[in-house]
Amino acid sequence: MQRSESRRKAALSNFSDEGIEGQLGKILGEFRRKTSGIRGSVIADGNGLTVASDIQGQVSPAVLSAMSTLIAQSGARVFENIQMTGPSFIIMDGDQANVAVVQFAAGDVSLLTLVDRSANLGVLKIEMKRTASKIAEALGIAFGTSTGISELFIITKAGILIRHYSDTLRTDLDRDILSGMLVAVQEFVKQTLSTKAGNLDELRYGTYTVHFVRGLHTIAAAVAKDMDAEHVKYAVSDALQDFEDRYAGILPTWSGDVSEFAGIDECFEKVLKA
Repeated sequence: MQRSESRRKAALSNFSDEGIEGQLGKILGEFRRKTSGIRGSVIADGNGLTVASDIQGQVSPAVLSAMSTLIAQSGARVFENIQMTGPSFIIMDGDQANVAVVQFAAGDVSLLTLVDRSANLGVLKIEMKRTASKIAEALGIAFGTSTGISELFIITKAGILIRHYSDTLRTDLDRDILSGMLVAVQEFVKQTLSTKAGNLDELRYGTYTVHFVRGLHTIAAAVAKDMDAEHVKYAVSDALQDFEDRYAGILPTWSGDVSEFAGIDECFEKVLKA
């Protein structure tokens, strides 16, 4: 209990920083504008207290915050009793609306959303986890499990390498294996991803999995071991979008000169540090 309380205090210590409530409010507002059907959202701490809210209508933020913690804790107990890892996303189906909860920061923070029954739950799940990640970043705390990404390749759809990142603190790949993996990734991109539309894909390379995240002009290939594909996707997709937004005027007609991407590291280094 003492360790849990220490984590809670550390996770929420940034709440008192000037402007943090406004920043969290903007994150929730952006989430509502991007995702149709949302009636309101709250961020709650591990005791069910409201940290920030964005509510449309007469629903009390305090009530939703208390519900958020109760739902998350109840879900965790159910899975614990059947000796399984607890859920990171919980949806409750109601007659008039649905309630969805994402818990993070070792259970010390949760995001609850009240949403219309007609809402696309697949989109909601993706956007809620993305929003939770932004909340964690704003608070300076960890979101979920570490991504465990050891190598990250940024490649054009023609298979040309733009940038390679390596987490030398975590990777156990030697240079020969890495070179072979890069060749395999480039060929996979040229022969498969560049010629057909589709969702995220992955490539097995020995005991490693290369997860692909596709942008409009580029593809990120993230190398991870024993990691869930969703965790990798959430860590990489925002960074790739940031990169393509920053260099939208260069990428469509890029000449191959990597110096045109000054500042690229600001987009991707955070992925390996997650």
